[in-house]
Amino acid sequence: IRLDPKQPKAFTNRCAIHVLKGQPDRAIADCSEAIRLNPNFPNAFTGRCGGYVAKGEHDRAIADCNQAIRLAPDQMAAYVLRAEAHMAKKDFDHVIADYDQVLRLSPRFVDAYVNRGDAYRSKGQYERAIADYDQAIRLNPNAAAPFRGRSMAYIAKVQFERALVDLDQAIRLDPADAGTFNNRCWCRAIVGQLLQALPDCDEALRLRPGDYSALDSRGFTQLKMGDYAGAIADYDAALRRNPRSATSLFGRGVAKLRKGDQAGGSVDLAAARVIEPLIDARYAGYGIKP
Repeated sequence: IRLDPKQPKAFTNRCAIHVLKGQPDRAIADCSEAIRLNPNFPNAFTGRCGGYVAKGEHDRAIADCNQAIRLAPDQMAAYVLRAEAHMAKKDFDHVIADYDQVLRLSPRFVDAYVNRGDAYRSKGQYERAIADYDQAIRLNPNAAAPFRGRSMAYIAKVQFERALVDLDQAIRLDPADAGTFNNRCWCRAIVGQLLQALPDCDEALRLRPGDYSALDSRGFTQLKMGDYAGAIADYDAALRRNPRSATSLFGRGVAKLRKGDQAGGSVDLAAARVIEPLIDARYAGYGIKP
């Protein structure tokens, strides 16, 4: 696109196109030129913020979105992008504050409720998270994301039956999400629906081959089914991808003990307890004891 070299808006528009096309460096260059031409043009700072978010340069993104908001306090896109950068930095309080502003400007913005719910869930504030997911579902009952988020809040609250209801809905609405199948496999295994759990883990691995979390869940399912060799094989594969997974080490340790490998099982259990000191109590709640 050939642009008028004196028009910052034209550079900003092309910057936005580059962001959408996954070309953050080009986006940053165009928005930087727009800022050079007009240092008080908020859209150019918002656009460059989006380029920096896409590159994972979150501090630079936040600085640009800050400037955009100073110039135009009601620019919703700047709050959304800044929240995304804060989320990447695990700065959940600032994520929540930004989505508060987004929802002040657009009270029916479903993604804002979902994303704020995710931030509350990450802080362990599960009731607030569930309230946000509830509102997102009221606004759009055909969106999978709020059902996924609410299911994870229920899992964290050890309410697996309620989580399963939401996981069923999320899969109905989005049958291509590997993480949702993995979570349903895990929950089904915990509540004893072992024959239904195994196909869910298989589907998660078909959608995302080699995923260590799905391998861990399938190992757990096979451990509960009494297939100790199968469990060990899955835990081995999971640990090759994530050697410090306490759940895989613990599960493999239990499976080894039950196969008669006392030494190997004891080593795995000891390693799991170093990583997660309370893991015995957690797995006792799942019906698994060494």
